[in-house]
Amino acid sequence: MAEIESALQIPNQEAPSEVSLLVGHLRRIEDDRAGNYAIHIHMSDLRPHYRQPHYLRVASRAFDALVINFDVTLYSLTNTDLVLICHEVPVEEIDPPLHKLRALFSEDPLTFGEEGSLDDRFTTWYDLAQPADFSTFLSVAEEMETESLDLTRKAGEGRQKAMAEAPLDPTNLTAINARLQDIRIADLIRQQTAVVIRPDAKGEVLFRENYVAMDELQKRIAPGINLFANPWLFQYLSETLDRRILSVIAQRDMKGMKEAISLNLNIATILSPGFQNFHDKAREASEKIIIEMQMIDVFSDMVGFAFARDWLRDNGYRVLIDGLNPLSLQFFDPGLLGGDFVKISWGTESIHGEHDEPIDELREVVENADNTRVVLGRVDSEEAMNWGLALGIQRFQGYYVDKIIDAMIVKGII
Repeated sequence: MAEIESALQIPNQEAPSEVSLLVGHLRRIEDDRAGNYAIHIHMSDLRPHYRQPHYLRVASRAFDALVINFDVTLYSLTNTDLVLICHEVPVEEIDPPLHKLRALFSEDPLTFGEEGSLDDRFTTWYDLAQPADFSTFLSVAEEMETESLDLTRKAGEGRQKAMAEAPLDPTNLTAINARLQDIRIADLIRQQTAVVIRPDAKGEVLFRENYVAMDELQKRIAPGINLFANPWLFQYLSETLDRRILSVIAQRDMKGMKEAISLNLNIATILSPGFQNFHDKAREASEKIIIEMQMIDVFSDMVGFAFARDWLRDNGYRVLIDGLNPLSLQFFDPGLLGGDFVKISWGTESIHGEHDEPIDELREVVENADNTRVVLGRVDSEEAMNWGLALGIQRFQGYYVDKIIDAMIVKGII
């Protein structure tokens, strides 16, 4: 059985690689292929943003139950593709995790084609019992095996180049983390406002998100070092950063807050003693505090998320699920996550003509999700605002919103 986490490793660290194991698997079953089929998930064709390690980790874990309960082997290839070899597995058992992946990556054009159709560029299915399909897929696998040898060489060259660029790594992580715990960050905390736009053109502040200006933080704690070069090590830093933000916010006079604030935190932070210390000081103002959690973090730890969500809501906080995109709402009901708000990110790649069927479908989805709970984020233009209004969304956040807030204040409509 393939290692589930292999997609997160540096390509081809040691032989045999996953693709070599896949080729060996195919050759072993060549004389007895009945009941076998393969699904090739073309992760390598996703946009670079979606090929980051945390996305790959969630994608591979989506098949955990299949690998445990059925005769399924998952291969996480060095080019980030995933391959499932299934033996006597009902197709209906494969559909749920594939739908979950499509929802996760639904903002990427690769997933726009209908599953199983000629337009489907996200997955390719092979009936290995059929000689033509088997021969085709074996050729594909052997070609990928050849390409992986080139990746091995290029990865070695890339690592040497990266060393010259001083990335975040275990040797400097400890010192940077220590500096992060000691430096002043209060002056680096910024706010971005989310507003409600009423049908009568009146507006009101929904909340002000508090966040750290990362570019300035990087200059202060690690000049010349790329903090984002290793997402896993940066995750460690982000939990320290969470604790620092909480300590700064806890020093404010929260009882006198007129408007709600939001904090985007890791689930691990919410479950930590540091958040309990924050709660001791903020409990009387908890109804004015919204805790945002990233969807990718929710997918990674559903049990931890459920516990954190319930505890927060029981103690007066409101919960916002961040990191969704418009098309993902067509695949699942965000209300099932039990949050108070969901934030979807606007992007031009998700936009269709005003009279296209997808717009009508999205409008219905927003209505079903309760448009009073939906916040459209990353609103960076008037086009984005108009697109959201056309869907019935009334809550907005982004750089364009920042620009118009002052004008709304002058006109007395906020």
